[in-house]
Amino acid sequence: MQKKRTYFLRLKFLIVFFAYISFMIIALLNMPKKAYAHKTCKENNFLCRINLSGVFATSYTYNFAHPVADSQYPHGNYNGNYNDDFKADGFTVNELDITLSKNPFSKGRNKFGIGFNLTLDTGESIQHPESYIGNLSYYLEPAYKRPLYGFRNLYLSFGIPIGNGLKVDIGMHNSPIGFESHNLSKNWENTYSIIDSVEPGSLTGIALSYPIIPKKLKTFFQISYVYQSMEPINSYPTYEFYVSYKPLKIINFHEGIVYGAENFLIYDNNIIPDNLNKYFYNYIDAEYKTLHCLDFVLDYEMGINGGINNSIIENSNININNAVSPNTALIKTSNSTYGKSHFSGLAFYIHHYDLTKIGRFSQTIREVRVWDPNGMWESVSVPGEAFNYFDSTLTLGFRPEGNIFKNTQFRVELENQITNHDVFGDGKSTQNTINFMVVRSF
Repeated sequence: MQKKRTYFLRLKFLIVFFAYISFMIIALLNMPKKAYAHKTCKENNFLCRINLSGVFATSYTYNFAHPVADSQYPHGNYNGNYNDDFKADGFTVNELDITLSKNPFSKGRNKFGIGFNLTLDTGESIQHPESYIGNLSYYLEPAYKRPLYGFRNLYLSFGIPIGNGLKVDIGMHNSPIGFESHNLSKNWENTYSIIDSVEPGSLTGIALSYPIIPKKLKTFFQISYVYQSMEPINSYPTYEFYVSYKPLKIINFHEGIVYGAENFLIYDNNIIPDNLNKYFYNYIDAEYKTLHCLDFVLDYEMGINGGINNSIIENSNININNAVSPNTALIKTSNSTYGKSHFSGLAFYIHHYDLTKIGRFSQTIREVRVWDPNGMWESVSVPGEAFNYFDSTLTLGFRPEGNIFKNTQFRVELENQITNHDVFGDGKSTQNTINFMVVRSF
């Protein structure tokens, strides 16, 4: 029964996928000439003002910790503590996404409008936030074994002419990941900060966004019954809220909260929802720009997982040794709870760039400190043990002059991770990697 259900869910996903591609082709064929410039658009032409964009990123990573596969380190030839760039000592496609979007306020915020956002992605960067569509292997296998394709965004937008313009989105949204972005061309680094272990992947529901003060104070609120999934698992709502405040041109603040995401067990090939459903994620960051070429950013993130209620296990006669929990480790953390845990991290960025005759040079330093006191968040942590991580990253970027290299950047990145346990590679407390990347946006 489960296999039959999984087959139909995969078929449904493929139908949606091919419908998306077909719609994109039709839109491009019917898009008026120079539609991007919005000069030839007709008032009643919905396909006008549709934007097509994308990102391609590929890289080579060498890991000096030399990860190997054995009974103690089953992850094998994979980089530890990476939710995106898994593969060690080899080339990979990190990201290839294509986004088709339309702003519902393309005719102005004083008129009702309809828009959408469809972002199809392939590459290693999709494996962590990829959505569950009914196949239990999504939860039963490591993230690096998930399919290399999926939707990052899939929602319909309505622009309502109230005040400064209220936007209502229905569908799947990428959740914010602190200061960094799901789009590698918008990040300063090749790899994501190790804080991303605490960050949610995607939420599916109804979202409202409203600029209280245009270009200065913006808000976003979403209620969802589906967390990092396109298929409901339980009936508990998840709430997401974030606010962006830019009081001055050189200062920007962000605050984001996600509360109520699902906890559940997989036992005997069945999903068993939990009645606690207490997950809390919070981030706050501040960015200061000076001299038009130097940025400083401080980003703090934390997460709390309420765990699995012991009554669920007892009342369902579950053998805890044969159960799997995707969101927390099944170890007893109190008399009534399995896997209750918390996590916090602090990241500091310094970004500088120079404009020269031959191109744009950039230098970025990222320093991260992470506390995982229950050992349940980072991928190489051992459940029940306290882990502390230090991460230092230096990224050098170069964007050459000339039309042929327009929107193309070459990067090299050195990263050093240190922890208080020997968990990297074949038994080391440090992991050093070097990553060469090419990123192109279009």
